[in-house]
Amino acid sequence: SSGINAEYGCLVIGCCGVGKSTLLNRLSSEEVAVKQSLPVLTPTVGSNVQDITLSRKKCIRLREVSGSLRQTWSQYYGDSRAIIFLLDITNRAQLSTSQVELLKLLSNPSVREIPVLLVLNKNKSPLVLDLSQIYNIFNIDGILKHALPVVKVIEADLSEQSSIETILSWIRDKYKSP
Repeated sequence: SSGINAEYGCLVIGCCGVGKSTLLNRLSSEEVAVKQSLPVLTPTVGSNVQDITLSRKKCIRLREVSGSLRQTWSQYYGDSRAIIFLLDITNRAQLSTSQVELLKLLSNPSVREIPVLLVLNKNKSPLVLDLSQIYNIFNIDGILKHALPVVKVIEADLSEQSSIETILSWIRDKYKSP
């Protein structure tokens, strides 16, 4: 073993097909510096764990839990130091489910102290819904003002390096040693 201890750390959740596996792949890839055409991934069954190295001494364990297992997500909150919630902003049919799940997450007492990153994914797609609509549907302004967990919202395209770097820098910030 390398002597690096993987901290259980970051839970990655969202409905089916929002980009959870893609995010894990991009964060763990050595070639993050190039714009990649994203491989088509098969849906995750159950959960998937990926360790990413933040420094010589620090490694974070990302745990993705399938969108089809939404009812089990809350079982993972207690082991998490941060939560990334992905949203596909091209998928109109999924928005109400995502909205319900996001509200469940944010109102769960065990998430009060856990920072949450809300990733509005696929913002460069021609199919993207109007962002002001998304902000209204999800009451993003209200969430930012009133949610007990500290929530950060980013608009992203996981094929783009800048989005991956923004997410990685948020993760690094959450795992700084106290």
